[in-house]
Amino acid sequence: MIEFKPLNEMQGSASYIAADGDEKLGFAEFTYQGFEMKFTSLECADDSVKEGLMRSAMNYCANRMSYTSTIKAEMLCPAANRLGFTSDKLTVEIPEALASTCCACSK
Repeated sequence: MIEFKPLNEMQGSASYIAADGDEKLGFAEFTYQGFEMKFTSLECADDSVKEGLMRSAMNYCANRMSYTSTIKAEMLCPAANRLGFTSDKLTVEIPEALASTCCACSK
């Protein structure tokens, strides 16, 4: 079973890892300050796991009062698109992104 676990939690930054048992599947690193969180790194080969990492990170930050999430243009991918990120819109509102349909639900 795939688990999404927080790592390296520090004031203002953290990371999440996706793992299936001892097998590391990917990770997301991000910063948060005030109402804004920003993805600084996102690495995962599987698109649905990448979406899980992004959702986990946004939920983590929402629980710490963040309201918007920003990614870099080079991080755009189908998972990010499903959450509302586009080349014209690199910042989304976290509540709207988390309410979007997940990849498992859209099959």
